[in-house]
Amino acid sequence: MNVRSLKIAAPANRFERRKERTRQDLLAAAVRVLADKGFHDTKITDIATEADVGVGTFYLHFETKDALFDALVDDTVQRLKAAVDASREQAVDAIDRMRRANVAFCGFAAQNRAVFRIVFGHAAAYHDVIRRAQDLFAEEIEENIREGVAQGAFAPLPTDVAAQAMVGMATQILSWWTEHESMPIETLQDTMTTIALQGLRAPAPAPTKGV
Repeated sequence: MNVRSLKIAAPANRFERRKERTRQDLLAAAVRVLADKGFHDTKITDIATEADVGVGTFYLHFETKDALFDALVDDTVQRLKAAVDASREQAVDAIDRMRRANVAFCGFAAQNRAVFRIVFGHAAAYHDVIRRAQDLFAEEIEENIREGVAQGAFAPLPTDVAAQAMVGMATQILSWWTEHESMPIETLQDTMTTIALQGLRAPAPAPTKGV
């Protein structure tokens, strides 16, 4: 599923709202069980029990455990995207937009650490997770870099390559961080921002030599 096609919409009636609540309960239960047991040792009955529903109810929402994991990834990325977008809207220029995006990204990760540990620890889906993140964020990052180049704030690098580099750095450093609990999220945030901006900034004009 392409997460860019997902839309946040309120369920139309009471039945749909109740169905959506049950689905969210299953996703929340999955986070708790997967964080404790890991993906491969978790059974569908474990998730259903944790959500206080029958196994049949589980299958009304998800065909398989992999389908639930897929939905968990999509839900997480969608919420992350919303948080980053809201922060970017307040920016005054391309540099500020990148700073704000990193703050929002890291803040969301700190609040959802268990989910990210599950997502990035599930080896079978790891490359797909990266692809989804790249598909979702790279286009907007490239647009921001292009704006920064036009403003003279960023060096005239190939914007598509630079955008992929930014996404790849964020994805990899987040994967590493989920396994290092003592690392403050502020350290990641500051490091990511420094590397990104130092790498993208246009060089200062050379001083004019006197005659």
